[in-house]
Amino acid sequence: MPDHIHALLSFPPSGKPLKQIVTTWKEWTAKRIGIHWQLDFFEHRLRREESRQQKADYILQNPVRRKLVNRQEDWPFVYFANGQRPEFVD
Repeated sequence: MPDHIHALLSFPPSGKPLKQIVTTWKEWTAKRIGIHWQLDFFEHRLRREESRQQKADYILQNPVRRKLVNRQEDWPFVYFANGQRPEFVD
């Protein structure tokens, strides 16, 4: 999205609070590529009944809902770790 980011992430257990992990990542990206972040962030942890696939589909449809593109495949600002959309097994 032009003014915010959506991400579906998982982290290995580290004992560090999520706020510290995200803050460190935001500091790194700000220094590395000059992003100006807002001071805080909003997190949503998946509930037991929520599907990772449903959340991923919701995120990928955001540019379509905002009428920035006609199809989610046309939005160029998507990153998948291995280069391909993951298949989730819930």
